[in-house]
Amino acid sequence: MRPADPGRLSGLRAELYDSGARQDAYERSVINLIASDNAVPGWRRHTLPYSGDMIQEGIVGRRPFAGAALHNELERIAAEVACEVFGVDHAILQPHSCSQANQAVYHGLLRPGDRVLALRFRAGGHLTHGMRHNFSGRTYAFDFYGVGADGRIDYDEALRAAKEFRPRLVVCGSSSYPWIYDVAALRALCDEVGAYLHLDLSHEAGLIAGGAFPCDLGPADVVTMSLDKTLRGPHGAAVLCRADLAGRMDAAVHPGTQSSFPVRRLTDAAAALLESQTAGFAEYARRSVALTRALGERLLAFDARAVVGGGSDKHYLLLDTERVFGRDGRAAEELLEDLGLLTNRQWLPHDRSSGFDDAGGLRLGTAWLSSCGYDTADADALADLLVRALSGDDRDDCAAAFAELVTRDRPGDVRGSTDFDWTAADGGSEA
Repeated sequence: MRPADPGRLSGLRAELYDSGARQDAYERSVINLIASDNAVPGWRRHTLPYSGDMIQEGIVGRRPFAGAALHNELERIAAEVACEVFGVDHAILQPHSCSQANQAVYHGLLRPGDRVLALRFRAGGHLTHGMRHNFSGRTYAFDFYGVGADGRIDYDEALRAAKEFRPRLVVCGSSSYPWIYDVAALRALCDEVGAYLHLDLSHEAGLIAGGAFPCDLGPADVVTMSLDKTLRGPHGAAVLCRADLAGRMDAAVHPGTQSSFPVRRLTDAAAALLESQTAGFAEYARRSVALTRALGERLLAFDARAVVGGGSDKHYLLLDTERVFGRDGRAAEELLEDLGLLTNRQWLPHDRSSGFDDAGGLRLGTAWLSSCGYDTADADALADLLVRALSGDDRDDCAAAFAELVTRDRPGDVRGSTDFDWTAADGGSEA
């Protein structure tokens, strides 16, 4: 191994800080419609419950490292907050991502080769729900249910598939399915075939906590969710479960699928979960859904085919760029990125393309918009800009309209908040 070159390292250090500063500036200059992104309240940088750097591993009361007494206490408190917010028996906040949380669920409930039924990827399912190139599809035997012509899950089809396939686990959750889940129907399906029910609520967690998306977690055996995305917490995930599965899920996380984790992420997550029960967060969650609805209505007014399924119950919708504008998802994504509008290409239920680069549309998210103080009038203006840009209007005119939209002063932008009042009568409000 050759020795490091001090001069080269010095140059790389300068490049690193320069690139980081430019990325910070860039994020202030764009509108981010990527549904898995969000803007984190600025106050969290200044009033964190714990600001240390220690790591830990193992489960509460069973640690391999010394000095764990307060780590046990902090993890217990964080887990109790999660249980209180979501009305569940047991919570583990150690997973580094929701993909890893899903891995832990499979590890705890299944053996390699066991059968799993999940929502088809092009119907909105996630890659950890059986995509053949993913660990899930390589380790377990997946079959899939899909959506009908209206874009909604066909629960009758799912039941037929379950009776024929006889899965040990049924997964419901998505990265691009914009509607409320019929959890009761899925529970009945699982009872019919003797399967566990796993809800993957990676995207919906913050909307559920904030009261903007109805989803009963009670019928599920296990629930996974991201701590970031709509919940606006640190990057990481939680596994929630019934009391009788607590031991299995603990062991599935450690030593099953991971070792150490940063203690600070648990306390940051607890702070985000506590914030999710405040009036300000409820307003953010409600506005996220309202912005999606306003954006969708404006796009549908332009073309009834524009929004897949005709609407959304969540913080994102699916825009059919190929049918409406003659541009596949990749071309649409790149055109909008040039203006400063960040989106992501998305396969649609009716797509017949062979590769993700040929996806037929875009997923447009509104959580970042809501956190940054955008309102429904802004959503109308944004929809008009999307239509103009994707229809091929003059690039300079579109850029001018974008600049006017992105530079408006919005008092509700949480990125500028510096303090938080936990003692407010409504449970907490920004000072």
